[in-house]
Amino acid sequence: MGTNLVGVDRLVSEPRLKDIFAALIDVVSKLDMDETLSLLAEHARSLTRARYAAIGVLDPEQPDRLLDFVTSGISSHDRVRIGDLPSGGGLLGAVIDTSSPVISDSIALDPRAAGFPPNHPVMNHFLGVPISTGDRVFGNIYVTDRLDDEPFDQIDIAILETLATGASAVIGNLLLRQELARAQVEDDRARIARDLHDDIVQRLFAVGLQLQAALPSLEGSAGFPFVRQAIEDLDAAIAEIRTTIFELESPQEGSSRSEILDLVSRLCTIADLKYHVVFSGPIDTLVNNSQQALLLTVLRELITNVIKHAHAHELRTEIQVSEVLTLIVTDDGVGISDHPRLGHGIKNLRAKAATHGGTFSIDASPLGGSRATFSIPLD
Repeated sequence: MGTNLVGVDRLVSEPRLKDIFAALIDVVSKLDMDETLSLLAEHARSLTRARYAAIGVLDPEQPDRLLDFVTSGISSHDRVRIGDLPSGGGLLGAVIDTSSPVISDSIALDPRAAGFPPNHPVMNHFLGVPISTGDRVFGNIYVTDRLDDEPFDQIDIAILETLATGASAVIGNLLLRQELARAQVEDDRARIARDLHDDIVQRLFAVGLQLQAALPSLEGSAGFPFVRQAIEDLDAAIAEIRTTIFELESPQEGSSRSEILDLVSRLCTIADLKYHVVFSGPIDTLVNNSQQALLLTVLRELITNVIKHAHAHELRTEIQVSEVLTLIVTDDGVGISDHPRLGHGIKNLRAKAATHGGTFSIDASPLGGSRATFSIPLD
């Protein structure tokens, strides 16, 4: 992506130049994708002196559609009132289609615009630039309406393109880390499967044979039923372990179950946090790609909050799938007060749930800390 040459010439003497570098340094320090995108949206709005900004993340499977939409300048209450996230049409789609900067001095009169949904803030001026990572267009940065009510100009384009260029390197690094972590998880799965089969199962099987051989000599004694029960328990344990081995060895790349296990493992391992994951229901059958993306986004935010604020030693994640998709994250940390302050994180999660017709709540956990519950209906 080439930065506008006219803008570069003028950008050299632009007072906001040092602010761009400060913004990129700030973004580089983040290790979480959601936090990175939120910060990028904030800096894009500040650097262009705009009222509103957003980062649109493209769906890798459908590059003409938005997978996620991170906003700045719109309250969580207004996000709920607006309703569903944009799909990627109108001027947003123009940036997607052209993979180059798109500017409009009047959204209302622009033939590329698709209009706004009910309860959406009025917006007049638009500027959008792509974020490219390698050969892939990861997403786009959008800003609307300068605070001075003037249209966006070439300097604004240059500033936003510079920010997008730096952001592409940061996001590319985060994506590479995710791929490396996923590869490590796959290696660990294969190693654990081998260890289970070559060591644990074989030992249990040998013990079972010894007990089976001794059983006839115990006929009629008080110990006979206990040994027989022990043999049955060993058979059941071996069957469960073999099932686990099969699941570990089966390729599950991209499935909701594997993505969740991958995410929980990576975050909790980094934080030295003991964790458990429990699934209930056919998650890989009933949960579609967009719901999976939402689930992973919420799960990442909840675990990150536990790591940052709860001072916990143990975390439990439960995913239930029936007519609704429910995510429950509990920890044994410091817990929450009887009247918790509704920070940005809680408001944002409630807004996300409400946008999809669901609910979010947080209360005391049976483990002694907090329990967060995110639930949305399945289509």
